[in-house]
This record gives sequence, C-alpha cells and structure tokens, in this order.
Amino acid sequence: MSKAPAAFVLAAGLGTRLAPLTHILPKPLVPVFHKPLLTFAFDSLIEAGVGTLALNTHHLPETFIPVFGANPSYRDRPLRFFHEPLLLDTGGGIRNARTSLGEETFFLYNGDILADLPLARLLAAHRSSGAVATLLLRPAAGGGVANVSFDAISGQVLDLRGALGASVGEQVVYSGIAVFEPGIFDWIPDEGPYSIINALLEAMKSGEKVGGLLVGEGLWIDLGTPAAYLEAHRVLAERKQRPSYLSDPEWPQMIHPDALVEPGAVIEGVTSVGPGAVVRSGAVVKDSVLWTGAIVGSDARLNRCIVSGRNHVAGEHTGGVL
Repeated sequence: MSKAPAAFVLAAGLGTRLAPLTHILPKPLVPVFHKPLLTFAFDSLIEAGVGTLALNTHHLPETFIPVFGANPSYRDRPLRFFHEPLLLDTGGGIRNARTSLGEETFFLYNGDILADLPLARLLAAHRSSGAVATLLLRPAAGGGVANVSFDAISGQVLDLRGALGASVGEQVVYSGIAVFEPGIFDWIPDEGPYSIINALLEAMKSGEKVGGLLVGEGLWIDLGTPAAYLEAHRVLAERKQRPSYLSDPEWPQMIHPDALVEPGAVIEGVTSVGPGAVVRSGAVVKDSVLWTGAIVGSDARLNRCIVSGRNHVAGEHTGGVL
C-alpha cells in the first residue's frame, strides 16, 4: 500500500487584489461564512487521505495563531508552518518545506482558492502515470487563464505559458492543485525564489513527463477581488454548491450564533454576519459580509458591502469595503 501523501498549501501571498481586506488578514484566512478560506483546502486534502499538512506564511504571520493555536493544528492534526521572511515563490516554497514533504509523493495546493475537486482521482491518475507531476486542469470556458497546452488523449501536458512553443494541444487552465514526485526538487535551485512552473518547464525540456487531469465539473472559485469574494458567498449559499468534504452539516450559517442582530434590524439576501458583529435596530443590510467585530449603526443602509470590523459603519453605502 502506498504511503499517505503529504501536502503543502501555499498561504504566503500578499493578496493585493483583495486589499484593503488583506491589510487586516492574509487572503488564506479571510472568512467565508465564518470559515477561514484556508481550511477548505485542509478539509479537501484530509478527505483525500493526506498525511502531513504543511503551509508557508509571509504576510501577517501573527494572524495565523488565533486560528490554529500556538502549537498549530487543525482537526486534531498538527500543522507545520514554514515562514518566509523573503517570498520564495512556489518552487522555493516547497524546497523550503522539504523536511516536511520527505521523499514521497505530495500535493501542492493554492490556498487562495475554494474548490471541491476530485483529489483522490488526481492522486490515482498521477500514481499510474510515471509522471514527475500531474496538474489538475480546468476547461477554459470555466474561467481563469488558459495557459496550459494539454493532450487529452495521452493525458500529458505539452507546454506551460507557451514557453516551449508547442503548436498542438487544447488550451486549458491550471487549477492551482497538483501532485508531485520528490524528483521535482532536482529542478529547483538550492536557494532563492523560484517558480514551480519554471521547474516543470526545465523538467519537460529534459524529457520528464508532466501529466494532467482535466476536470470540468466541481466547484472552483478564485476569491481574488472584493466582488469575487461577495459572489462566492452568493454561490455557496445554495445547498447544492456546498463542498462535499465538509463535516459540519450546519455550514453555511448566515448569522453566527455569537453575532447580535437587534430587533428591528433588517437582514436581506445573502448576508453573512460574523461572530461579535453587531447590527443595530433600524439598519438594513443586503447581500453583504460583516466580519468579526463589525458594528453597523441604526441609520446604515448597506448593499453589496464588506465590513471589516475596523470602523463603525453608518449611512448609505452600495458596494465597496468599509
């Protein structure tokens, strides 16, 4: 029986497109119906049978402690943190975490995305392929940047970002999820920032096979902007879109039990009210997200807003981060 694969979750990005929210929390910790984005990746990986869970940090590393503890763990599993004072990019990040990944097959998972994709099928496809890596791919019609040339018949990636000049193959999207063999470390320099895409290209130039699994179904959301963040709440409010790997049958809850919505306040549409948030009597809040500690005054009229909790909100607002 094959050993349970390790997993490395990329959680060190700056999340600049989601600013100013990411001035308060790193993007992997932003709440989606009160659940940190990063934990969806963990749940999916645990469901797929992963053993060791590791991740990198860079931006606001102190904010991970209240979520995962001083001795970090998630669902009774220890987490291994690898802090990067200097961002090492994707390839440099996994090199920095090699002590956790060992000499076995491992997952790489972009902690910026919220997905429900067949990780066990990806792992099985990889293990039967003889490839140094297998990328989980999405059709171009589903959104994202189509910069992977893929041969569906052979299951092989032919090019990445057009760097090899391949003139054949379907143009598809890399989902941000992949499985690697430890042989990938042969293509990553010993120090400094380095992209995993560059490592894959160097391996391909030397004759290494990079496989792909093209998956059209399943949830895949990039919460890259405030508008996309709000849209994710609208999508996930539908029970049919609930990720299959979640163990909490009550998720999603619109209003957290520790929130206070006073009598006379009106909550409309898909609105998430986080723990410790207060909505005063007379306020009207529609299709918005209120973070922990947000206070919405009685004269507030909010529509499609994100309230971070740093300010007392009053008056009428449509769109934007408050």
